[in-house]
This record gives sequence, structure tokens and C-alpha cells, in this order.
Amino acid sequence: MEFFQPIVDIVLSVFPAIKAILLAIIPLGFLIFIHELGHFLAAKRSGIKVNTFSLGFGPKIVGFTHGETLYKLSLLPFGGYVQMEGENPGEQTGAEGEFASASLGKRAFVVIAGPAVNLLFGILAYWFVFGIGLNDDSAGLISRLTGQSFHEQQESVQIGMLSEDGPAGVGGVMRGDTIVSINKDPITNFAAFQTKIFTNPNKELELVVQRDNELKTLTVVPKVESISRGEYGIIEVSTTSDVFVSDVVEGSLAAQAGIMVGDQIETIDRQKLYTVPVFNPGIWHPDIDWRGQPYQAYYNQINQKQGALELGIRRNVEKDTFENLTIDLPVTWQITTFVQKKSTAAKAGIKDRDVLISINGSSVDSTSLYAGLEKVGDVPISLGVLRNGVEKTFTIFPTERSDKDEENTFYGIRWATYLSGIKLDGPPLPEFNFFSAFWMGCETTWLTFTSITRTLKQLIGGEVSPKYLTGPIGIADVTSRMFASVGLSTILFFIGFISINLAIVNLLPIPIADGGHLLFFAVEKLWGRPVPLKAQAIIQQVSVVLIIALFLYITWFDSLTLFDKLRN
Repeated sequence: MEFFQPIVDIVLSVFPAIKAILLAIIPLGFLIFIHELGHFLAAKRSGIKVNTFSLGFGPKIVGFTHGETLYKLSLLPFGGYVQMEGENPGEQTGAEGEFASASLGKRAFVVIAGPAVNLLFGILAYWFVFGIGLNDDSAGLISRLTGQSFHEQQESVQIGMLSEDGPAGVGGVMRGDTIVSINKDPITNFAAFQTKIFTNPNKELELVVQRDNELKTLTVVPKVESISRGEYGIIEVSTTSDVFVSDVVEGSLAAQAGIMVGDQIETIDRQKLYTVPVFNPGIWHPDIDWRGQPYQAYYNQINQKQGALELGIRRNVEKDTFENLTIDLPVTWQITTFVQKKSTAAKAGIKDRDVLISINGSSVDSTSLYAGLEKVGDVPISLGVLRNGVEKTFTIFPTERSDKDEENTFYGIRWATYLSGIKLDGPPLPEFNFFSAFWMGCETTWLTFTSITRTLKQLIGGEVSPKYLTGPIGIADVTSRMFASVGLSTILFFIGFISINLAIVNLLPIPIADGGHLLFFAVEKLWGRPVPLKAQAIIQQVSVVLIIALFLYITWFDSLTLFDKLRN
């Protein structure tokens, strides 16, 4: 048996990768399949003969013929295709039932039906996302990709945190500044702001900001960051966010002081909060990310406070009337655990809301947590926790790691540092009913459309390099990681977003795409006769070469990015 053990180990190590690939291929294949299904149904409706409708590509596994159509399941389950009679140049005889023999309106209907189904699925996916409810991951992804805002203060870009020695700080940007324009282009949402910064590394940008009801013009040069796809710019800022109490530990000092979930914290010691103060392990290593420095300074400011903190609180924020309260709160800290079900930590006995007090017998607090985690290796790890006032010790065995452990967790544990019994977060996410969810789905679909078309415009204008595009490998990588680490609403939004991308890209006037057919139809309508078959064939052949070249170009950078991730 020892002889076979290396083979078994290899198979077990490869299985998660195979699983990830399948999880990525299935939704992508589904989107292509429903696209072809749209063409199929429209062709049948229009009286056009469909020779083959295939689920997947390659050799036939099983199939049957019904009427004039062969329905088959093919070996490669990535999408599908529809083969219509007389569809391609050189196959046309003029017989009834051929694609080319149908009226111009019917041919256009068949061509548009594929993208229309993708667009419709995108709307339905978004409707479902808002219907089942947003989480932080899905709300963040939607905002980044579409510019959709879920809170009033997000309709403009206001600076919440910045590094004083970063590009923005050096350029004179201050906390609380609202970005009005960059290089005279209005900035109305975070997506537009991010794109401007990202695509202009090491270039002078003219920022117009609003500060104390006055407009100021500043010059900022984004810092250059390198990735496998090239260079991009950052200016080391985050946007503002109102700060709310998302959790209060029962019996804690905060609970005794009367602080409630949903309270908005406007000030700490009479200093306005522009962003959520994060107290997590990453802040103890400022070199990892520019946010470490200001977070560290913020923590020190609170931790060195003698006596109580003075919190300025607004209550009943969602109502028309507010209660403005001032509460004194003594400073204490605790590290609270949130444990993923069936994870390594859960199997060891650790539960949600256990308070971490030691690692391998050494006491730990907010400042020493990261250092304590760095010291653990592949040997058994002893975690001491406080549960309902009783100290307990649990042992995690790294060799028994569960495949249920999420990424960016410690064997399935997420840490949250509570300040005197309260957890601070951004604004609560809105909830939607059946009808408002549908309206939000339609609105987000429109924002997705404008975001994609804006990117295409920037590509054509040379503002964005094609190397930043993502092809099948990149999409598969992102999709598989999402299945491993985020919730249903995030995954479903991303699939809906890809579906709308497919709809729009297919409608571009590229000869081999659906939009190319529509372009030929438009010429036929204006010219009074179809584009000659020989001309169509040449144009399509040239387009195929160009598309393959672009595909290989994008795939190369997708592969470099994936290689970097695997290497690190």
C-alpha cells in the first residue's frame, strides 16, 4: 500500500483543483447554453430549419432526432451550439427553411434572441440577489462593478481615510474631502473614481475637491503598483462610510451603558468618524498595506486613552426623528471568534462568540494576535477561550484540516475585535420586497450596461489596455474562488454580471458575433441586397484571426495572473 500512497496523495491534491474547475465551467457553460437556446427557440418560431441543437461540444455521447432536429449531449459540457440550415456562406441554396431565405426581420429576430436571453437572465439573477438579501461581499462587489449605491452618502465620493505620506496625502487631499472631478471628468460614484486612478499610474491628475463648501484644485500623482498584467495606480485613500453598531455583547460595558445595535457613532472623543475604524490583525503589519498606518494610529489613540471614551451617538437613524446621545464608555478589548460550520475549528469544539484569550498557553490581545498566529506551524495548536465566563482550551490539528475552511480564515475562524463590547460596522444594508427587488435588479442592469460600455469606450480610446480584460481562464478562476469563499448572492450577482457582459459583447458589430450579423443586415436593408457571400466569408475569416489573437493575448495575461497566485 505504501507504493500507492504517493499516487493517492497526488489524486487528493488535484481533486480540489478539478472541483474548482468544474464549479467554474458549469455556470459559464450554462450562460452559453441559454444563449444558444434563445437562437434555437427564435429559429423554430420563425420557421427556420434547425439541423442540430447540442448541449456541449465535441463527439456525441447520446442523442435523438425529433422532427428535423438532432438533439444531442456532447462530450465537452461547455455551453452548446445551434446549427441552422443554410446558416454559413457557401451552404446556401435558396431553399425554403434556410436561414438566408428567411425575411430580414426574422433573421434579425433569431440573431437578437441569444443576447436577449442573456440579458433577461441577468435581470432575473439580479432580482433574485436583491430578493434573498445582500451581504457585505455582494454589496461591495455590486458597488465596485456597477457603481450602484445602497446608501445616500455613497452617491458621491468622500475621502474617509488616507495615508499622510501617500500620493493623495502629499497632494493635499484631506479626510472629508468630496471628489468633484478628475481631469475635468465628473466623479459621481466610486467605480468612476477607481477607474480614473487605476488607469493613470505615475501621471499627474487634476483633482477638484469640495472642502468646507469651497472648491479646491489639487494635483495628485498615483503611485505605481505592478502586477502580472502590467502597472496600475493607487493614491492610498478609502471612501467615507457612516459607522454603526452592528453587535453588542450581552452584559458588556457597552450594553450596561445603553448602547444598542443600530446606533450610529458620529464622534469618538468629539472627533468626527469618516470611516469604520478597523481593529483586526492586519493593522499590526503596516508594511502589508497602506491602511495599516492610519489604523494603527487610530488604535493607539483609543488604547492610550485614560478613563472613558466619549461617544457621540445618533439613534433611530432610519426614522424621521433622531435622538442625539453622548455616552461615556470605559476602554476594554476582546477578540471574538466567528466559526464556519464543519471547519477544522468547529470540529475542534470552538464556537461562535468564544473570546480568544491565549494561543499555545501565551495570553493574547488585539496587539499580539497577529504575532501569535505567525508563530504557529504545522504542529497542534492550543487555543484558550472564554465561554460564558468559563475558560476552556481546544486543540486544532493542522494535519486534519477540513476542506470546508474558507479562504482568509484561521482554520475556519474569523476574528472580530470588540471595543468595550461593541462591534463597529458600516451602514446596515437595505432590504427589498418582491417589487422593490425587481426594480433594483432593473436599475443595476442599466448600471452594468453603462459600466461595460464605458469600459469599451475607454478601450477604443486607448485609456484602458486590453491586458486588463479577463478571458475564460480569469473568469473561471474568479468564479471558482467565489464558490469556495462567498455566499449565494455574491455568486449569483457575478454570474448575472457575466451574462449581461455576454449579451453586450455579442451585440458588438464584430462579423463573427451576433452584432456582426446585424451589421450585415443593416447594410442589406440600406443597399437593397445582401452583402456578397465571398465578401462575408473574407470578413469573417479576418475577424476570426483577430479574435483568436485577442483571445490568446488575454489568456496569456490571465495565465500570468493565475501563476502569480499559485506561486504566492
